[in-house]
Amino acid sequence: MRRLLFVALAALIVLPLLALADNDTPKEPANLNEAAAAKHVESAKASRGKAASSKPVAAITPEQEAAAVALVQKHHSDLFELLIYLKEGLPQEYERAIRDLSRASDRLAQFEKRDPQRYRLELRLWQAESRRQLLTARLQMGYDESLLKELRETLKEEQELGLAVLRHERERLAGRMAKIDEQITNQEDAAEASVERKFATLTKAAKNSQRNVSKNRKPATSKKPKDPA
Repeated sequence: MRRLLFVALAALIVLPLLALADNDTPKEPANLNEAAAAKHVESAKASRGKAASSKPVAAITPEQEAAAVALVQKHHSDLFELLIYLKEGLPQEYERAIRDLSRASDRLAQFEKRDPQRYRLELRLWQAESRRQLLTARLQMGYDESLLKELRETLKEEQELGLAVLRHERERLAGRMAKIDEQITNQEDAAEASVERKFATLTKAAKNSQRNVSKNRKPATSKKPKDPA
């Protein structure tokens, strides 16, 4: 059963089922068995292989792998076993998952540096999105009322967090706009004085420069005509 779940989860990583997140209720599932889930994986791998055949993908780096594993272990431990399964059984999908998780880790790190509040919202949103994917994979193996309830709650949380991110960004931009409006007002009030001050500074510098040139200029000496031989 655990292996079957891992294969279904791997299929979700390969085929993002975002359309399911847009529905109020999941569609009637076709009970996926291991062969069907694996077929999803192989089909997606073949499609991506055709698209990427002319564009070789660089191997993942140890830094990418470390960042991805650290993110999962710290903030979504349920995904850790899936990563282990992918690494052992589906190495190409493991590398793709590591790249995605590494990008998510980098993005979150940037928010953590410059906007801690946005970081906390984005982290919770990422956790909700990941949890939604796990629940969707489990539902493909068979309906369960508790899973349906948890999925609906997760979708609501995801929606609320998305709105919270937008509200936070609006507040941040509003604060920035208020500062810019204040700067505009200050510059408008002091516009004439500012022009006169700069004009005085520039003309004074020009006068000083001219004075120095005149002071350092050597007086012209008259040349005596040579006596004719």
